[in-house]
Order: sequence, then C-alpha cells, then structure tokens
Amino acid sequence: LITYAVLPEAANAVISQLKKSGIAEKDIRTTSFSIIRVTRFDESKQQEVTIGYRVTNAVTARIRTLVQESYPLDYKAGRIIDAVAQAGGDLTRINSISFTVDDPTAFEREVRQKAMANAENKAKQLANLSGVKLGKPIYINESGGFIPLRQEFFPVPAPSRAFGAVPTPILPGEQEIRLNVQVVYEID
Repeated sequence: LITYAVLPEAANAVISQLKKSGIAEKDIRTTSFSIIRVTRFDESKQQEVTIGYRVTNAVTARIRTLVQESYPLDYKAGRIIDAVAQAGGDLTRINSISFTVDDPTAFEREVRQKAMANAENKAKQLANLSGVKLGKPIYINESGGFIPLRQEFFPVPAPSRAFGAVPTPILPGEQEIRLNVQVVYEID
C-alpha cells in the first residue's frame, strides 16, 4: 500500500496515472481529505487574517505486483511511484509505503502448527524435568498475526525523466507472521 498526499490540482492526475499504470479502481481510495485555513498576522489591523486555504487529498493505492514477471529487475512498484510523482508534480507527496500479504491464512496456519508443536515440546520437557506426566491441553490462547512492514517516506519531488533513468527500486524484503500461543496442560 502506498499513500500519496496530493493537493486537489494534482489529485485527478495522480488517480488517472494510477489507473493507467494498471491499478484497479477498487485498489485506489481516498483515505483523508482536509481543508485548513492559512493565516498571517496583519500588522495594520493587529490581528490574524485569512490569506487562503490549504487543501490535502490523501489517496492510498494497492499495488498487487511489485516486480514485473518478465524481468526481475523491472521494479513495477517503483515505476508506478515515479509515474505518479511525475503526474502530480511538485504538489505530490509520497507519505508512506507498507507491504502486506493479501491472504495470510495459509502462512498463519503453518506458523500456528509450529507454535503448537513448540509449546508441546517445551511442556513435555518441563514435565520430564519435573517428574510429572503431561496430560491434555485444558486452555489454549492465541495472539498476534501478520505484521505489515511499513516504511515512512519523506516528501519527494517528481523524478527526472532523463534518458535511461532507472525506476525507483521498491523491494518488500521478508514479511513476518508472528503468533503467540499459550497452552495450559493437565499434569498427572
């Protein structure tokens, strides 16, 4: 997910470029909209006077494929970011980027199985060291889950379109799915 803070003059250009880049309309959404009064102190009137308004329209886009399948170094996400920054110009700010897994269910299932096996192995070891027999689980609790990787970005100017310019590399690295399992066993 990439969040763009865009002034109204650039919002349509940014949204249009996202769509041209293959981002589905369902994956583009407005996450915030604000109008803030801008003032200055008027010495002659000895008071604050309104000199205008600052309008911000924050748009989040979900890029489902980060790398082109055909060529691993063709950073699709980076090309989209570059194109959007170019379309919105100096009015565009890329505020943050985060990486998620569309459906972490299979990964969570695997992590859950490992966590339960780990809990049982530790409980068996403790039971053996204590001279008791481990019974069946009488309480099980799970917490945690998928932890999206989030990176903050500072405002960036529109990239140069110089000949041979390399797209911005956007690489997700590894994602972490962490589950904590608490299991209480009967003992004999």
